[in-house]
Order: sequence, then structure tokens, then C-alpha cells
Amino acid sequence: MQIPESSPPHDTPDDEAARHQRLALAALGKFREVLGSVKRHVGWVEEQCGLSGTKLWALHEIQKRPGLKVTELAQAMSIHQSTASNLVDKLIKRGLIRRDRSSDDQRVVNLTITDQGEKLLAAAPHPPMGVLPDALVNLPEPVLRELDANLGALIETMKVRDAESALEPLSDAFTASSRHLDVPLTQKKPK
Repeated sequence: MQIPESSPPHDTPDDEAARHQRLALAALGKFREVLGSVKRHVGWVEEQCGLSGTKLWALHEIQKRPGLKVTELAQAMSIHQSTASNLVDKLIKRGLIRRDRSSDDQRVVNLTITDQGEKLLAAAPHPPMGVLPDALVNLPEPVLRELDANLGALIETMKVRDAESALEPLSDAFTASSRHLDVPLTQKKPK
């Protein structure tokens, strides 16, 4: 007796919706893991060296490139120039970096790490740039391009967006006083 071939099972709309929901929740779990890891590292940095993760990253960038200018620091960290300038002021007050005027042009200010800054950086948790920026720079370029495109698609579907936060330090998101409640949000109109 021959057994009739059964046709492959077809997903019902309910099955497709359930599968889609499971995928969405799995992705949400990954976002939670990423943000939780960032939050944990930020707390570790603050506990170990008394600096925010953002200040530690700035100190690291200045150590890597002695003579760095504030605009170059802002570009290296993908933050607003005013944010970089505020970071520099705080690092100078703590004696971790210094400003040096260029001998060629007194308007140009170069940043240099101090011995105290070197000691703090040597004892600080790694990676000094933070776990997420470090992970991103270590991804292969094709993966990074795909991630960038997929995150862009995700942002496009969000009903409320804060585009201004793209140039704010991520570690600041984990401190209550860092965000101003008057920052305008964009809300997508339902279609």
C-alpha cells in the first residue's frame, strides 16, 4: 500500500502573525541586552574611575591623538561640538587634560592628556570607548552596512522619534538629569 504524499503545511494568518510577534520579541530582547550591557559598563566605569563613560571615551581619544582639537574630538565621538567642548572643560577641571595654544596660530587649541589622565585611563575598565562603540567598530563592514540600513528602517517605522539624540552621548541616556524634557520629539502621523 502506498502512502499518499502530504502537502507541506501552510501557515495560517494566525501562524504568520504569531511567528512575526516572536521575531519582534526576540529582536526586542536583543535591544534590551545591548542597552543593559551598555548601562552595566557605564556604571562600572563610573564606579571604578569616577568618570562618566563619555568622559572616559573623550580621554581615550585625546590620548590616542595628542594635540586633538575640540572639533576633531566631536567628530571622533559623533557628538555635538558643544557637548565635546563641555566634556573638555570638565576634564580640564579634573586635571586629566590640558589645553595648549598652537605656536603658529593662537586661536587654535590643542588637547593633551596629563600624567594624571594617563594614570586614570590605565586603571579604567576597558574598552574605554564603551562596549557598544567598541563592538560596532569591530564588526565587518558588510555587517555594519546591513545593521545601519536595518536600524534606519526601524527608525522610520517608529511613531515617536528623537532625532536630536543621534549626536548625544549614549552613556548620558542612563543618567536621569542628562535629558531635557523640552527636547522636541517628532511624532509620525498614522497613515
